[in-house]
Amino acid sequence: MNILNEAALLAARKGRGAVTGHDTLEACDKVRYGKERKSLEMGEKDKFHTAYHESGHAIVGLVVDHADPVEKVTIIPRGMSLGATYFVPETNRLSYWRKELIDRLAVLMGGRVAEDIFVGDISSGAQMDISQATELARSMVCQWGMTESLGPVAYDERTDSTGYGAGQNSKNYSDETAKNIDKEVRNLLDQANKEAVKIITENKDKMVLMSEMLLEFEVLDKEDVVAIMDGSWDPEYKRKKLKDLTEAHRTMPP
Repeated sequence: MNILNEAALLAARKGRGAVTGHDTLEACDKVRYGKERKSLEMGEKDKFHTAYHESGHAIVGLVVDHADPVEKVTIIPRGMSLGATYFVPETNRLSYWRKELIDRLAVLMGGRVAEDIFVGDISSGAQMDISQATELARSMVCQWGMTESLGPVAYDERTDSTGYGAGQNSKNYSDETAKNIDKEVRNLLDQANKEAVKIITENKDKMVLMSEMLLEFEVLDKEDVVAIMDGSWDPEYKRKKLKDLTEAHRTMPP
C-alpha cells in the first residue's frame, strides 16, 4: 500500500493521468533505500569520482561467478550515500556459500580499486565498503570456519546476531590465535582486492563507458549494464526510452 501510494504521488507530480510501471519502481526505491536528494549540489569532480566508484562495484559484480544480479547503478544521492549499486538476489537468501562470500568481498573492493586506477586517489567514500568487507571477512574466519589454517572453530561468541556481521563479540582465544585471525582476515581482503584489480584492469573500456553513461543519465538499470558488458549498448535507445517514460500518460493541465 505504501509503495502504491508513493507511486501515485510521483505520477501526480509528473502530471500523469495514470500510474506507470516506472513510477512504481521509483516508489520501490524510495521505500527501500530512502528519498533521492536531487537538490544536493554535487560538483563535477564528485560526480566523476562517484561514477567510477559505482562502476567499479557494478563491473566486478557482473564479472564474478557468484554475485547477485545488478539491479541498478546510480550517482543520484540517496540517504547518506552519493551513489549506489544495488544487487538483488533472484530468490530469498537464507545462507551464503564461501565462494559467494569471496566474490562479495571482491565486489566491495571494486569501488575503491576503480578510484585508485581511474582517479589516481582514494576517497573517504570507500569507508563503508571497507568496513563491510572487514566485518564479512572476520565473520568468515571467526564464525563460519571458512579458512583452512584456523579450521572449523567458532572463535567469536556473538550475541543478538541479526545477520552476517551483526552482534557483539566475546573473545575466547589466545593472543597468538588473535594474530592468526588478523592475518587470515587480511589475506581474504588482499585476495579480494587483487581480484577486483584484475577484473577492472581487464575491463577498462567498459569501466570508462559505464562511467560516462552514468554522468549523462545518472541511473543505469539492469538492462543497461548488461548491454554495456556484452557490447550491445546503444545510448540513443536509452535516450528514447527515457523520453517515452517521461511522456507516458502525461496530461495537459486545464
